[in-house]
Amino acid sequence: MFQSFLKQHDASAWKRTIDALVPHMHEVDRSATQIWFHFFPLELADAIVETTDLAQLALSLRLEGNYRLSEQVDSSHWFLYGHRYWRQVKAAIAARAESMAAPSSLELVSVIREIARAAAPNEEPLVVGITAVGLMTLQQVGLEVFRGTDKGQAKAEGPAKAGHYVPHHVPHGVGQANYVTATPDQIAAARKKNDSQGIAGIFRGIRSQYTVTFDERRKEARFTVINQQHLTTASANDTRDYSRELRGTIEGPIPAQCRTASCGTCWVGILGGNENLSPVDAYEQKRMKEFGYILTDEPRPVIRLACQAIASGNVTIVIPPWNGFIGKRKESRETSAAPRQR
Repeated sequence: MFQSFLKQHDASAWKRTIDALVPHMHEVDRSATQIWFHFFPLELADAIVETTDLAQLALSLRLEGNYRLSEQVDSSHWFLYGHRYWRQVKAAIAARAESMAAPSSLELVSVIREIARAAAPNEEPLVVGITAVGLMTLQQVGLEVFRGTDKGQAKAEGPAKAGHYVPHHVPHGVGQANYVTATPDQIAAARKKNDSQGIAGIFRGIRSQYTVTFDERRKEARFTVINQQHLTTASANDTRDYSRELRGTIEGPIPAQCRTASCGTCWVGILGGNENLSPVDAYEQKRMKEFGYILTDEPRPVIRLACQAIASGNVTIVIPPWNGFIGKRKESRETSAAPRQR
C-alpha cells in the first residue's frame, strides 16, 4: 500500500515536494538533496523498468557510467551530510513500507517529515533530505532491492557513532577538524570560504588561484582553478591519473569529451561556491535541457556544464556517476502526461 502511494507521484510532484522541503533542511544538505534528484531522475528509472533491451536503451540514450540506482542504493547519496544517518533512515523507511497501514497523510511532504522524525528524533533538519532521497530510491528500485544489505558500505566507511555511516576524510576548508566529527555548520561554512591569496596574490592580480573540491571525503580530491577559468580547463591541468575512476578520464577528474557543451559528459552538481561561478547563458541552458539534466531559469542552478562554468572563487562540486541524453525522453513523457493532467 505504501509503495502504491509513492508511485502516484511523478517527477513534477516530487519537484514540488522537494521545493516545499528545502526550508526544513539544514543548509548543508539543501543543494545536495536537489542535486541527487537530478542525478537520479525518475524518468530514467522508468525507462530502465519499461525497456526489454537495456543495452539498446543505453545505446539510444548514449548512457555511460553507472546509471542504475539499483546498483548503488547505499552509496548514491554519499555527498549528503544526512548520509551519516542512512542506517536509521533506511530502517524507518523499510518498516513503513513493510507495514500494511495506509499512509498517515496523503501529502508526501508530511510523510517524509514524519519518517525523518522517527528515524532521528530532534534532528529533522539533518535527515529530511536523506529521507526524501530514501523514499525516491524505494520508489525507483522496489522494496526487495531497497532493503538489500548495507554491510559492505558500513565496513568501507567505518562508523564513528553507532548506527551512522561516516565518511572519514577531511574536506578542504574544514581545517584540523576531521570530516567525521565536523559539524554541519562547519562544513557549510567551509564551502563558502575562498582561498587567501596572501602576498603572492598581489603579484598574481587577476590571475588569483582558487580551489575546486570534487570529493569532500578525500583530502587530495581538489585541483586549482585560475580566476576566470572554465572548470573543465582547470580540471584538465590536473595531471594525476584518473583512468581508474568510475568514469575514467584522460585529463583531470571531470569527464569531458569536448569543450563546447556538445557531449554532455562534464555535468556536475554545485555543493558550494555557486556564487563564484558565471551565470548560465542561453546556450548552456539550452544544452542542459537537451541532455535532460535540468530545466530551470535560475541564473546559477545546482547543475552545471563544467565546460561553460567560469570560476572566480572556491567551488565544491560533485561528479555524477553517469552521463547521457535523456532530454527527448523527458519531453515525450511530459507531452503524453499533459492530456491526462488537463
